[in-house]
Amino acid sequence: MQPSDPTQTLDQESETADSLCIGRGSFAAIYVIPILGSPVAYKQIHHGDVDSDALMREYSALEKIYLTCDTDSLFAIPRALAFFNPNTAQLLSPSPSPPSLWRRHERPLVTPAAFRPFTRTTYAMDRVFAVPLDAAQVIREHFYPPAAASIHTGPTLCRLYFGKNFANAPPSRFVNTANFPLDVVRYRLMTEQLPGLQTVEEVAFGMGEMLGRLHWRGGYDARDVEFVLGGDGISGFRYFVIDFNQLRTWQKTTEEVGALVSSFFSNDPYYPRPRPSDPLYVAFKNGYLSAYPTQPDCHRVATTFLHDIEVEQAQRDAAASDTA
Repeated sequence: MQPSDPTQTLDQESETADSLCIGRGSFAAIYVIPILGSPVAYKQIHHGDVDSDALMREYSALEKIYLTCDTDSLFAIPRALAFFNPNTAQLLSPSPSPPSLWRRHERPLVTPAAFRPFTRTTYAMDRVFAVPLDAAQVIREHFYPPAAASIHTGPTLCRLYFGKNFANAPPSRFVNTANFPLDVVRYRLMTEQLPGLQTVEEVAFGMGEMLGRLHWRGGYDARDVEFVLGGDGISGFRYFVIDFNQLRTWQKTTEEVGALVSSFFSNDPYYPRPRPSDPLYVAFKNGYLSAYPTQPDCHRVATTFLHDIEVEQAQRDAAASDTA
């Protein structure tokens, strides 16, 4: 979720006296209710029935993914808490958590009254908190372009673009204060300035592990998901995977691996590029393999995917070299 113009503040047309918009995309916007302390976020669609169905599918996918994939991975998944359609007064809540999760994952009670500020279909989920204030200051001081010197707020979240190198990119006059991109070089500088961040190798492993879990445990292609750095609401960091509205299912066979490869390369450059000589990709690869069962048929699916993205990357590198 981000403003359509990153240099502008978030559009507040849909806000009420109770709600505050903290993120906006082409499909929906994210709100919190500050008077309640804001531990819960609300995702409200922009348009009508078609988007309502899409939001329902996303809510159902998030409920499944949280239960099957969010255990001990570095990257956390927000819980789906409740879904509400004001046109039908339909309120859906997930099934109760298993007893083993009650203490660690006590679920907030979300009733229809919590959706009163929203006029269109909305679902509630755990809030992804912004990066700590000192981290935001480091980012502004080191990475904001000179044209953004007058901006003294944000960023809110950081997209972990470990497949991008901004040293080779032309300088930008604009800055995205909602979702600021961090490549490996920027992230490493932050680890030198701030306590509590994982190493780049640990983050790459965590990306691979979570992608493997989404593929195998969840049964989804992970299309258009985002790997972001946020906070814990105070001074610590937390890593999240968010945005599940474009997920597609697959049948977990080698014949369908092509759909996973397509999703991998169509996504923003979060993952290290699949070059076997890159240590970060090796960490990512090991994380991905760790998410799969050890049975031969399962392992074959995982290795086929990794082989195919490596082949595709080699072809892209060769094509880029030919045109240079």
